[in-house]
Amino acid sequence: GLVIAQNLPNNDKMSLKLGGGRRNVYHRQVRMKNSPIEKAKTQQKLDVILKPDLHKYYNTEADHWFTIGHENAHSLGPNFGTDLLGQYKDIIEENKADMAALAFLNILTDEGVYTEEQKKQILTTYAVNNFLKAKPHLSQAHRVRSVMQNFYFIKEGAIIVDNNGIINVNLDKMIPTANKMLTEIIEVQLSQDINCSKEYINNYFYWTDEMDRVAKNLNKTDKTLNGIIISPLADYLIKNSHS
Repeated sequence: GLVIAQNLPNNDKMSLKLGGGRRNVYHRQVRMKNSPIEKAKTQQKLDVILKPDLHKYYNTEADHWFTIGHENAHSLGPNFGTDLLGQYKDIIEENKADMAALAFLNILTDEGVYTEEQKKQILTTYAVNNFLKAKPHLSQAHRVRSVMQNFYFIKEGAIIVDNNGIINVNLDKMIPTANKMLTEIIEVQLSQDINCSKEYINNYFYWTDEMDRVAKNLNKTDKTLNGIIISPLADYLIKNSHS
């Protein structure tokens, strides 16, 4: 694949008004998403974890749209005092950026940035990609926040996981749930209290039976964390090891 640097759609008017500022850039990793191998891999994942009538809303490009919202949300504040949250600062901040990216979707859709179809694609793709293959360690901020969000969205009924580990996304509940969680996260950041942040994480960092069922399905299809592994020789040797 390729790695490219891409400017986020920051508005320069704010920087000019404040007499300074910066234009954020993030590195976007471009994989072989349109290759037959990658398409087959994606479909295999959807078949084992996502309700069939939601497959049409899964779009790898929607993950990129979500990332734009996430990265821009980092600059929205609170900008001072979050260092007092100590070792929990990054988990809380990454959580905030995710929830803001979802919470603003109705506004962005009303403004014409996204269509209704694209909004559904972002919500569904986020829900699918947020499930992990194993419980993370507390030091893994990005993965810990995924567990917290899954617990929260399942608790609120925005995401439902059946007994077979199949995800159903209640699209009507996704944005209100993100708004609710975002409000709580901002309150934690404004508290500037490490104990408050620790308590918040402890309240939601639970690896549930629902997450475990999805993880087992994901691990049946592919045990790699990222990317594509093409190993014809290894596959051949395994297939013919008893012949």
